This record gives sequence, structure tokens and C-alpha cells, in this order.
Amino acid sequence: METNFCNFFSKKEDSYILGLWCADSYWWSSSIGLSNVDSDLINKFRLFLKRFFPDDRIKNNRNHIFVNSRPLLREFRAARNNLVKLNRDDLIRAYFAGRFDGDGSVDKNLKNDCRIVYGNKEEAEIDQNLLLKIGISNTKIYYYKTAKTFCLYVSRYQSKEFLRKIYSYSVKLQKLVSVPRRDLALTKVKRA
Repeated sequence: METNFCNFFSKKEDSYILGLWCADSYWWSSSIGLSNVDSDLINKFRLFLKRFFPDDRIKNNRNHIFVNSRPLLREFRAARNNLVKLNRDDLIRAYFAGRFDGDGSVDKNLKNDCRIVYGNKEEAEIDQNLLLKIGISNTKIYYYKTAKTFCLYVSRYQSKEFLRKIYSYSVKLQKLVSVPRRDLALTKVKRA
């Protein structure tokens, strides 16, 4: 029996959720969920799960939310293994907003140290190629031996462009707007 919960490759909201989950990859046996200290991200994932499951199926504690569903887990894992199918600009931007919200960071100047953390090199390389599809070409992947992680860095020369491209989908970046910042305000005006 084939069940299709998600439209990862055709719906921006689902592409965002895929990126958020890929940043976390929280799953075991037949359960799938999100583990994050940001309650807004937990709530975003909860709203996604509520599209398919009643409240009593969704398990939650402070930093974890999950549901037991082998079909949903299969869909997420299959989508993660087929990220090259993301080919629409808006879907790639939404996916990267999720990745950035889950495991990304940037310096306060919105220029330096714009990066996303990965558990393995292959995922970082796939995402590096996806960035090319949206015009972000000045990137590098570094391995941090002590932390056993890979970081995909966007050059300081393209970081503002990258952040501008994912801004409308990113919970994390939109939170920064609550603090008056001239550089973010200008970025937002440019999009209008």
C-alpha cells in the first residue's frame, strides 16, 4: 500500500519541513519527528503533523515532537535520498530555509560565517549542488574532525544574497526582524 503524505517536490511548505527534518534527522524504527530547542520550529513541525494525524497520535515533550508512522518515515527518508529532484527555485529556497533554521547560523553582520552543519559529507555536497541551482556558487565544505561534522559555508560575498533568497521561508531570519536592523530592512525593501 502506497501512502503519500507530503509534496516535498511540489509544495513550498513541505519542502521547508523536509529541510528542517534533514537538519535534524530525528527518527528511529517507526517514528519520525523533530528535536529542537526552538519552540517555534517544534510548533511548525506540529502543524505539519496535524495535517495527517489526530492530536492523540502526536507525542510531544519540551524539545521533541514525533509520531509513530512507518509510511511517513519512508516518505521522508526517500525524499532525503532524492534531493536532486528539487528543481524549482522556490522549492529549493524553502528547503534551504528549513535546513538553515534547523542547523544553520550566520554572524550578526549577516555576512560572515554563514553556514549549515551536516553529519556527513555526501549531504553537504548534494546541498552545495542545490545551491548552484539558485545562483549561490561561492561555497566551501569544511570538515571539523573534533566535532565530526561538515559545514557548508556560503562566502561572505554571497551570504546576504543567500539569506535574502531564503528569508520569506525562514522562521529564524524573520525573528531577527523584530530587532530593528538597517541591513535587514534594506533587504526586505529590495524584495518588494
